[in-house]
Amino acid sequence: FLFHRKEVKSAKKLVDQTPKEMTNLENERVKSAVFVDFILSIEIVIIALSTVTESELKVQIIVVSLIAVLATVGVYGIVALIVRMDDMGYKLIKENKNKYTKNLGIGLVKGLPIVIKTLNVVGTIALVVVAGGIFTHNIHYVHDLLDGLPSLVSNSMVGLVVGFIALVGMMLFQKIKGTTQC
Repeated sequence: FLFHRKEVKSAKKLVDQTPKEMTNLENERVKSAVFVDFILSIEIVIIALSTVTESELKVQIIVVSLIAVLATVGVYGIVALIVRMDDMGYKLIKENKNKYTKNLGIGLVKGLPIVIKTLNVVGTIALVVVAGGIFTHNIHYVHDLLDGLPSLVSNSMVGLVVGFIALVGMMLFQKIKGTTQC
């Protein structure tokens, strides 16, 4: 879709996988999605807290708690639908003789990799911008330094710099520890 075109799997190859391979693939997808959604939920809670920092503690607790519950239900609900998208597609393919329903199932199965890759790109951009915004708004020196730039640009720049520093730190840590995955 954007990069990584070397390994393209068709819907037929996915159907031919053993149940154990399908389970392992789905577990990896779920693990990755849960990790990203956990980070997204933390960012949402931090943003919610930043909107009520001047309020009483009672108001802060209520607002942040409500936002946290809504974010958790919303984010994990969407993830559950996406993770089960191919299951719904396979069910429509196998159990329906109707041509349109079968085509809808094929569309769901073939569309899942595109949805996941799109969410990966959009989600990464969103995480970088939101994380950059958290740093920009909470470190006054950085905020003042980038004051003349549009917030999307300054937040993106700060997010990329912080992300790069974190990546280098992780790579150094893993090199010292003796592992190679990032």
